[in-house]
Amino acid sequence: MNSKQPICLSSFSFVDSLLYVLVLFLTSTTISASYSSRNGTDYQALLKIKSMITKDPYGALTSWNDSIHFCDWAGVTCGKRHRRVTRLVLQFQGLEGSLSPHVGNLSFLHVLSLFNNSFQGPIPVELGHLFRLRSLILESNKFNGVIPPNISGCSNLQVLDLSYNKLVGHIPKEISFLSKLSYVSLGDNILTGGIPPYLGNITSVEMFSVVGNPLGGRIPDTLGH
Repeated sequence: MNSKQPICLSSFSFVDSLLYVLVLFLTSTTISASYSSRNGTDYQALLKIKSMITKDPYGALTSWNDSIHFCDWAGVTCGKRHRRVTRLVLQFQGLEGSLSPHVGNLSFLHVLSLFNNSFQGPIPVELGHLFRLRSLILESNKFNGVIPPNISGCSNLQVLDLSYNKLVGHIPKEISFLSKLSYVSLGDNILTGGIPPYLGNITSVEMFSVVGNPLGGRIPDTLGH
């Protein structure tokens, strides 16, 4: 009997080790799946944004690959608790291309700044999905087309800077629904149709500029409110 006891103990240890490894594997898989489900949308959105950039002369997006977590990519900031993208800031990088509609999938985004690049094409209407967005800075690019009316979906927007682009059409009345706006700069575009009086409804505005546009008409009295 004594000679068989070590064999019994060895057998038990082997089975126990298998169970231990299995538990670790299942736990790791569960954590990985949960992590992916929380962050996969942001990761894919960033890759789509990168895919539509045709020139990156200074290598600003060199770090945008699988070698590091996307929260550590250049220009990207994530929240500490939920690890979702809260800031995307790519300024003075000489980037060329268009802004992917998938930017609208960065649902935790607070700040989007692409100041002083060469983005062209329309401003994606999907930006209107970003209800947490506080600052939208697209100044000094080559965006064309109209200002998306559904920008009113960015209900927490405080800073809106679309100056020095090639935007056309009227200033959309939907901007007046953005009750938290404090800074609005639409200067040096090709906007027409005058300054809408309903912009006076935004009582929180401290700076409003439309200089350098062929707007025509007169300055509405309501802006003094």
